[in-house]
Amino acid sequence: MKISKEKFEKIVERELLSLPKEIRDRLENIEFFVEENPESPNILGFYHGIPYPCRKNPGYTLVMPDKIILFKSTIERDCRTERELEEKIRKVLLHEIGHYLGLSERELRKLSL
Repeated sequence: MKISKEKFEKIVERELLSLPKEIRDRLENIEFFVEENPESPNILGFYHGIPYPCRKNPGYTLVMPDKIILFKSTIERDCRTERELEEKIRKVLLHEIGHYLGLSERELRKLSL
């Protein structure tokens, strides 16, 4: 299923706003992006930055925002309906936010993310 980048971004925004307040309150100095294609054909999302638990030291000042990137083409690839697409976007978003919160791949897999 393919949709416009604008519609995809609206879904991402809606999913972010639907997160529990406890998670939204921890999203500091981070930006979210939608890009069309990843460098590898199997990457759905990517987190780049300093995980939240490591930010509480005195040296964490004047730092560029972290990034979470969702890759539109690879997320769309496996979805047949808009509902499937919304669920996939949410899952990828939660996975990458999990990395931001300091969770490892292993911990995220245990959570089915």
